[in-house]
Amino acid sequence: MGEIFRLGLVLMLVAVVAAVALGIVNGKTAPIIALQKEQEKQDAMRLVAMGLVEADSMRFDSLVVEGMQNPYASVDEELRVVKVSVPPDTSVAGYIFIAYGKGYSSTIQTMVAVDPEGTVAGTKILYQQETPGLGANVTDPSKLTAAFIGRSADEILLRKDGGDIDAMTGCTITSRAVTVSVRKGLQAMAEAGLFRGTGDTDSGEVREGGVE
Repeated sequence: MGEIFRLGLVLMLVAVVAAVALGIVNGKTAPIIALQKEQEKQDAMRLVAMGLVEADSMRFDSLVVEGMQNPYASVDEELRVVKVSVPPDTSVAGYIFIAYGKGYSSTIQTMVAVDPEGTVAGTKILYQQETPGLGANVTDPSKLTAAFIGRSADEILLRKDGGDIDAMTGCTITSRAVTVSVRKGLQAMAEAGLFRGTGDTDSGEVREGGVE
């Protein structure tokens, strides 16, 4: 009995030490990881924004639009819109948002740049865990998202759904997830009056100093 007690005590101490060590490591690495992710997002925004305007300096401001519908509630995400401008000019050069679509095995995140008229100017897949060799090919723009460039919401639709965009071979679920998520984001922004011809492009409250 005493041997069993000692063994249990040793195992408990090992578990406590491991938990403390893990906590210390996480405490030190979490801020670094967060900074890396933020830098990756900033880099991605600059990349897709090149389709809006070619400039050495760009400004990205979170935009709060009262009453804008959230098309991503089903995947527990929100539609966050970023206003793009080129200092010192504060007028709208375009917008950036992240679309969330439930794919075959993951929620796919697609960053989209859209001009003030509501036309897609750039895209980048930020996250996906689809099937390697099949759905995962969505990270290659030529497989799907390059077809979004120059299109508005009504034109972003798979051929199988009545549009003229071809789905990736054998990957209809992944293709539809990305296509529908981007389309829904654009529609929500249009309904909120962000695009020219649909309302006041400055109807939202701008918060400066980064992106949420």
